[in-house]
Amino acid sequence: MRASRRCCAAGACWRWPTRCRRWPALATSVSFAQAQLTAAVCAFQAQHPRVEVELFAVDRAVDLVEERIDLAVRITNALDDSFVARRLASCRSVLCASPGYLKRRGVPAEATDLKQHDCIAHAYGARAEYRLRQDGQPITVAVGGILFCNETAVLREAAIAGAGIAMLPTYYVVDELRRGALVRVLPQVEPEPLGIHAVYLSRRHQPQALRLLIEFLAQRYGGEQPPWDRAPAPARRSLGVRP
Repeated sequence: MRASRRCCAAGACWRWPTRCRRWPALATSVSFAQAQLTAAVCAFQAQHPRVEVELFAVDRAVDLVEERIDLAVRITNALDDSFVARRLASCRSVLCASPGYLKRRGVPAEATDLKQHDCIAHAYGARAEYRLRQDGQPITVAVGGILFCNETAVLREAAIAGAGIAMLPTYYVVDELRRGALVRVLPQVEPEPLGIHAVYLSRRHQPQALRLLIEFLAQRYGGEQPPWDRAPAPARRSLGVRP
């Protein structure tokens, strides 16, 4: 992957160089780049070794036109109609906390119990709330806590450290749940799922490398469940010879 020399700190704006590029420029969130997209791009380049990719991980929605981004992988249910969007997968989230926090504060039994717990939430405004569904019905629970952040990576680390209950995407915590660093709570309650979309300007005059990349991501993440939500394959038993 080719890194831009003009890239600056996360959250800040930059302007693209005026030189002509022949490789796709791709942008997504920091957490999705870390957990899923970097490996996907490397696998794509293994199949197409002559294709260079500029991958930018940022904590905001980029401006495809102003920043000359060819493809943005966005996790949202609110899409801009002025762009083309292809759904790649669903993003499920879970409510989870560290074993230490649950031992100290107890395990919530109902969604309303979250009001009595420290919850770690995204810093989107003065009011933090969890949008949930139970038995097919929407539930909105106002939550409180002592830590709010705009980056999913920080929320995950805070949850592991025992700061409280967090609502985190399964693509980013599947390993922590499997090894017990985080424990799911309120399994009867489902946070609102989001769509994972490939967003780009137009289907017309689309470079071949970009078309190949979009199709690769659609195949990699497609199916009834994305790969991170599928049950791991059982370990194969050793066929060693008995002594």
